[in-house]
Amino acid sequence: MIERLKEISLYIVAGFMMAGIGDVFGSVFLEEYLKENLITLLIALLAINTTTSSVIMTKLKDISDATGGNFKFTIEQLRSSTYEQVALILIAVILLILAGSKTIVGIHIWIHFVLNGFVTSVFVAGLYTLFDTAKSIFVILRYENRDKQ
Repeated sequence: MIERLKEISLYIVAGFMMAGIGDVFGSVFLEEYLKENLITLLIALLAINTTTSSVIMTKLKDISDATGGNFKFTIEQLRSSTYEQVALILIAVILLILAGSKTIVGIHIWIHFVLNGFVTSVFVAGLYTLFDTAKSIFVILRYENRDKQ
């Protein structure tokens, strides 16, 4: 649980740093890009991760059949990753609705920055999930290469 909180904190810190850099330099590039493309990017990342997870599960089954290994925890993590990505899409929709609301943004001068920071954090979390899934491919490749030597 503590590790998960550390990861979420990392997403938030990275998201706010990126939003802050944009603010300091007067750039709206990332903000505008994410406003227009975040949902599409997250759905694409979900599709990529689902396909990658399928390949990983197939390889895990092969390894399990050959060695009798139990990959129940790994499969649960893949399932959890899928739920997390769907949640990120829903969170992104809510944040983008709030960020697009003149009523909400007009409440306080910092609301726009805070929402932008959280939107960017969702993007960072989506990228990290892709990275985490990709790492498992390399673990499997390392295992397969070990057997060939």
